[in-house]
Amino acid sequence: MAIRRHHLIEEAKAELDLAYEEVKRAEQAVMSLEFEYNERTHGLPDRSEEVAVLIAEKEAKQEGFQLEALYEMQNESAQRFALVSAAFAIVSSVADEDMSLDLIKRILFRPQFLRRNKMAVDRNVREFHRGLRDYMRKESSPEADSKVRQAWTEIERMTALQAKEALAA
Repeated sequence: MAIRRHHLIEEAKAELDLAYEEVKRAEQAVMSLEFEYNERTHGLPDRSEEVAVLIAEKEAKQEGFQLEALYEMQNESAQRFALVSAAFAIVSSVADEDMSLDLIKRILFRPQFLRRNKMAVDRNVREFHRGLRDYMRKESSPEADSKVRQAWTEIERMTALQAKEALAA
């Protein structure tokens, strides 16, 4: 039996890898900048105006690397990959459809959001579940891939709405 690969999970992993590389690159640049400025301030009096100017210059350059934004991007990519992976694992390993659907909903949505959006959540999770099961067991065609992607896009739209609501509360 051939193992069917799914592009959605591969893309989530590639996104995570890219985010990790961007963070690593920025952290290395910050460390290099630290070394450079330590060398430039070596031998200067600690409280001199020249040291203060160099420190301000270094800090301004460090802000340009946008490490906090990169850490956030990496965190979001890691969360997305984890959720996609968990959903794929559930679909592929839980035989009972109702249990599988319930598990996916529980990992993706808070109970309050589920109650308010039950029909839309149920519909999108069911479409994702059935599409992925068909893809895994029957046909790994571009059409089947598209169905899984469309359903997952709707699920991600809803999880983003859920996060926005949580921030507003």
